[in-house]
Amino acid sequence: MKPGQIIIVNGTSGSGKSTTCELLARESEDFWLLYGIDHFLSGTLPAQFGHHGPRSREGIYAHPLDEAEPDGPLRWSFGPQGIRAFATLHEWVAAASRQGCNIILDHLMMIDPPVLQDAIWRMQGLPVLLVTLKPPFEVLQQRLAQRKYDKKLPTDVLGADTVRIITDRLDRLRPWFYDAVYANDICDLEIDTERHAPEVVRAMIEHRLAQGPGTAFEALRDRFSRLA
Repeated sequence: MKPGQIIIVNGTSGSGKSTTCELLARESEDFWLLYGIDHFLSGTLPAQFGHHGPRSREGIYAHPLDEAEPDGPLRWSFGPQGIRAFATLHEWVAAASRQGCNIILDHLMMIDPPVLQDAIWRMQGLPVLLVTLKPPFEVLQQRLAQRKYDKKLPTDVLGADTVRIITDRLDRLRPWFYDAVYANDICDLEIDTERHAPEVVRAMIEHRLAQGPGTAFEALRDRFSRLA
């Protein structure tokens, strides 16, 4: 069976990756499965192991970038369940491709924690197109400020104090996310989504896909050894 095409759209929150992936899946005449990091973190990963949960140290946890500045910027690290969860996510995507299904995944392809390194080896031998959506940091800040996360969180369920803590944590994670998600300089296509509207971004990805298989994952396997 011919493996299905994998498109991984990498970018931070606010980069337009979810909108782009939804457009690709909806507008294509081909059959595409659609999955993403937001679905994974909010619907698949148990909340108690997420970075707002009481057992986050076992899963995905936020902690100071500089331990000497406990109120400063935050970053993510993974506990053993977080490592297993991301490995499983990548195996799911690889399994879909091996079943002949095309699949689009919006993702956070960080090097530290080693999300990128895990993905490139678990999807070895499969056709992967790696797309990075990267608007300027200032543009992301403006977009995220307009989202008003505090209004999306259920204050009546969580309480005002908890919502305030979560919102503050997200704000403090933002600078690290930008650096971490865009630390990798190898991809098949990089697009500035400040300059291009979602429909144009979709067309650019389809045009690149029509040119032939992606080569970024192969180049990345030359750079990064397989994880133990």
